Amino acid sequence: MKKFNIKLLACTGILLSSSVFAEENSPVEFSANVGYFTDYIYRGGSQTADGPAIQGGFDLGHESGFYLGTWASNVDFGNSAEVEIDFYGGFGGELPNGMSWDVGALYYWYPAVKAADDAGGDFDFYDIYAGVGYTFGGDLAPSIGFGIAYTPDYFGEVGDATYYTVDFGLALPGDIGLAFQFGYQDNDEENRAGPSYSHASVGVSKDIGIFTLDLSYYFDVDDTKEFWVRGNDEPDAFVFSVSSSF
Repeated sequence: MKKFNIKLLACTGILLSSSVFAEENSPVEFSANVGYFTDYIYRGGSQTADGPAIQGGFDLGHESGFYLGTWASNVDFGNSAEVEIDFYGGFGGELPNGMSWDVGALYYWYPAVKAADDAGGDFDFYDIYAGVGYTFGGDLAPSIGFGIAYTPDYFGEVGDATYYTVDFGLALPGDIGLAFQFGYQDNDEENRAGPSYSHASVGVSKDIGIFTLDLSYYFDVDDTKEFWVRGNDEPDAFVFSVSSSF
């Protein structure tokens, strides 16, 4: 799913681009983003069998705070699934005191999944998400965010799931950013996907012209990740990416 790094949407993972195409004084803004990632990590697990991903999306926002967007990435689950396409919409904003908020819904669509693969349950699902954040003053502009995403019937119709995140960020000199995220996947007791689990990531990013370079380390926290089966059976992973928003 699209990364909210660090749109307040650090909660679920959707990042709305800051650069836009819009006529001067227009209340509507359009933006696009594209990137190459050495792995697609979602809630602590690889969606590409430890392989690379090309990802990109489009966003349409209104000055009132309402937005709509779509985002896509290649995936590899060892079946007929080849691409994930997300559709989302919501409402968010910022206050002069540094507070920010976001609420919305996100639909995950896997159009290439064949009926034989889908027999165990529908791959498509949706989240209802919300988040709040705060950016402190000072040269480093430290920020903190809290997010929650609820899924009535998670991937594969395995049962309810709720995902919680806590994000921290720092803006260092030289257009360098530091980010840390802790995530907790709370699977309902009747969720057939497996036990609940925790994971975390730490990353550093650097803006160079129109590009952003990012190196992040993803790791398991509680060794209960039967939920994810990585190609090398190792939950930890370094991910490098090059992305651009315009």
